[in-house]
Amino acid sequence: MTAQTRHDEGFTLTELMVVLSLLTVILGVAYLGFDVVRSGSNLSDRIAYTSREVGFPLDFMERVLIQNYGFDNTTTPTNYKVTVLTDRDNNDRSEKYIFEATSAGTLRVLSLEEPQTSFKTYVLSTKNTNIAQSKPLFRYYDANLNEITNMNNVSSLARSMTMTIVTTYDGQSFSDTRRVYFRNR
Repeated sequence: MTAQTRHDEGFTLTELMVVLSLLTVILGVAYLGFDVVRSGSNLSDRIAYTSREVGFPLDFMERVLIQNYGFDNTTTPTNYKVTVLTDRDNNDRSEKYIFEATSAGTLRVLSLEEPQTSFKTYVLSTKNTNIAQSKPLFRYYDANLNEITNMNNVSSLARSMTMTIVTTYDGQSFSDTRRVYFRNR
């Protein structure tokens, strides 16, 4: 009796089906993990974007406007531009701030501190869509919280204002609103 040796030339069909099934399960789990990471990254990107384009500008404008002790009488406030006088840093020198949304999508502030003679310009947002969406950036209110619609009366009557910043990210519109009561008026 001689022992016969068996020569396997490959895998059986059953073995191949088991391996393919395991690979499918592993790739499916990997894809789901990747999808979770990708959606988390998109959420993180959107939060960072809205914080930069909406949150930071609102915080900055609120800190300045809360110290407002008057509007610059040489210009009439609008829904997209306001010029205020303040002593934000409490150094007994007047500062002038101009907040403005442009049709190009920029939200900027120009500041002038006496005795300087030229404005410093800072860009608060480059993706502002207030004008494009016809949403007022500024709304002004009297002491009874009635909205002032005649812009010629803002300088004398306004005691508070709301600021609404609108931006678009990935086809979605995002906005936030803050109300500022003028502390020094």
